[in-house]
Amino acid sequence: MYGKTFAAALLGAALTLPALASADEPTIKSIDVETSLSDLSNAEAAAHWSSLDTDLETAIAALLVGRLADEGMDIKIDMNEVALANFVEAAVGAESTMAGTVNVIDLSNNTNFKTFDLTVTMAQAAPLLPPDTDIAVIAPTSGEVYSAMVATFAAAVVDRIEN
Repeated sequence: MYGKTFAAALLGAALTLPALASADEPTIKSIDVETSLSDLSNAEAAAHWSSLDTDLETAIAALLVGRLADEGMDIKIDMNEVALANFVEAAVGAESTMAGTVNVIDLSNNTNFKTFDLTVTMAQAAPLLPPDTDIAVIAPTSGEVYSAMVATFAAAVVDRIEN
């Protein structure tokens, strides 16, 4: 169900970042995302975002093409919140969010490590929604919202790792 919209959003995100690594960019050995049931803040998120770990790992890997290798940094993400705001909540200012702690560890270079908290919101993901999408009307459980949120989080992870 999410395949086509996820692929389209992933492609859009991939085009915003360089696909091939330059010589001075560190390589990536592994990407591991962990989301527990307690991280899914409401029933809507639990029902619709059950494949988040795999989809986010895939989205990050797609943005790091050319940098994936047998040696290099390990990216570990512990999702601490995934919440989907329904129409009533959105009307009073609540927003769909994804939040996690990102750890980047390079066992071959002890100086190459980072830890940071990252949160993305529906407002940040909105540019990746299909053209003419009304974010006031689109269901937060739609495949388009899911794809846009995953692609936005992945792009933010890669951006923070590179900067």
